[in-house]
Amino acid sequence: MQIKKDEVRLKILEVAADEFLKRGYENASMRIIAQKAHTTQGNIYHYFQSKEILLEEILLPTIENIECMMSKHIEGEKANLMTKEQALKEMKEIEHDFDRSKLGCFFDKKVIILLKLESSHLLARKEKILYSLTEHLQEYFNINDDSHYSEIVLNMLIECVKHVLIEHENLNDAKAEFFKFFNVLFNGIISQIR
Repeated sequence: MQIKKDEVRLKILEVAADEFLKRGYENASMRIIAQKAHTTQGNIYHYFQSKEILLEEILLPTIENIECMMSKHIEGEKANLMTKEQALKEMKEIEHDFDRSKLGCFFDKKVIILLKLESSHLLARKEKILYSLTEHLQEYFNINDDSHYSEIVLNMLIECVKHVLIEHENLNDAKAEFFKFFNVLFNGIISQIR
């Protein structure tokens, strides 16, 4: 009996994640999630007390992974301004072993759900992540940000990740498409390094 309950719970999480990805958290319907999960709305609420708790169950592990990775990376890179040569070497290492790179944790469809989030108490954590990333770009690449270039660069990266993950079912195809854009963007950024 417990196995069946676990299967139902996992099916609800899977369908909800897909609906949140396609429609956004705010526009996803619990009724549609129930239909696609072959259960009832009441049964969903048996497992998850609210839509917000369902969202948390889907996103919290991803958020915690990103926050942990960023904390380690940013602490390890403080006061280490990159040279062009170091930046080029880092880019080759990222492309060679993307899954284990610092960017690997962002290549998850759950990140898209987080980035599209417009209302939830998780919004504050999303904004904190984006602020930390913007600030890190400024420091890491020594960007004088009077014109908000780091925010623009970050938004471009986010839109690119969203696009390739939504458009490509095959993760390897998505990564290949992402690197076409990333190479152009990254080369533009490192050309500004002194």
